[in-house]
Amino acid sequence: AGARQQVRGNCLRDNGQYGINAYQPGNGIVGLVVEGNEIVGNNTEDWETRNPGCGCSGGAKFWSVNGADIRGNWIHDNRGAGLWADTNNNDFLIEGNLIEDNDGPALFYETSYNLILRNNVLRRNTLVEGRKVAESGDHFPTGTVYLSESGGEPRVPARTDKIEITGNRFEDNWSGITAWENADRFCNSPANTSTDSCTLLVPETSRCTQPGIATEPLYSDCRWRTQRVDIHDNTFSFTAEAIGCLPGGGGRMAVLSNYGTYPKWSPYQAEVVQDSIVTDQQITWRDNRYVGPWRFVLGSVDHTVGVAEWQAEPYRQDAGSTFTAGDSAGSC
Repeated sequence: AGARQQVRGNCLRDNGQYGINAYQPGNGIVGLVVEGNEIVGNNTEDWETRNPGCGCSGGAKFWSVNGADIRGNWIHDNRGAGLWADTNNNDFLIEGNLIEDNDGPALFYETSYNLILRNNVLRRNTLVEGRKVAESGDHFPTGTVYLSESGGEPRVPARTDKIEITGNRFEDNWSGITAWENADRFCNSPANTSTDSCTLLVPETSRCTQPGIATEPLYSDCRWRTQRVDIHDNTFSFTAEAIGCLPGGGGRMAVLSNYGTYPKWSPYQAEVVQDSIVTDQQITWRDNRYVGPWRFVLGSVDHTVGVAEWQAEPYRQDAGSTFTAGDSAGSC
């Protein structure tokens, strides 16, 4: 895909890797429209198994795209993610799509900025990948909307200055929304899998090192930050029968990070990012409707709480939301 292209009314089916790939160095793709397509059965060659960690699969993959409207598509039965925006994408509007039965997340929004996700139906996504993770003994909350080091940033021009997730219907997915930030992943860190890329706020990778990175503005700007996320007026429903019942299994919302350890010169050691993502980075659930035995992961992968603690001080999540099936702290 290229700048100002309109991809409309196609069937993009059973391709070995992607149905659509959009990339141009320097965020050169602007004004992209993907509308009214069926994107189905892609990644037939299962690239993530052939080349683990490549980040090179799914129904549609976007890299460094500055402005995209993705609307009215049927995105289903892809091996891997349905939609995957990876590394310095910005200003995405994803609305009115039916996204279902993808092995991985309906939407993976990674190291990117400023997104509106509204009025979509997302159902039965992430069941394959979620079960695989749980069966391996890994309790990471694999979400069907996975925000990885992505957030709103007012200094990057877009139609919004946040990530807004609203008016969507989530049905029988492995889990809901995971807001994650890897404490060890930042510009110039060996843990940054987007090799040689820096944030849109710091073009020169070499600036993100000691001693400058230990103080503002580089302390904040050298990170892709999961921040300014507003999740409201959605419906989240699932049944244990639909997703199964495994230790560390589905039915979770999450806002979390890992304990910072790497590299040795990192200023983000220990619980710095874990504490910040929960309390300081303006990530809010509110006015949603829940059906089913939901649980909530806060701060770290081993801290799961029920509705009462999720809504109480100091977290104060999901004000104005409704819950059917009682407190979700118990087993499914």
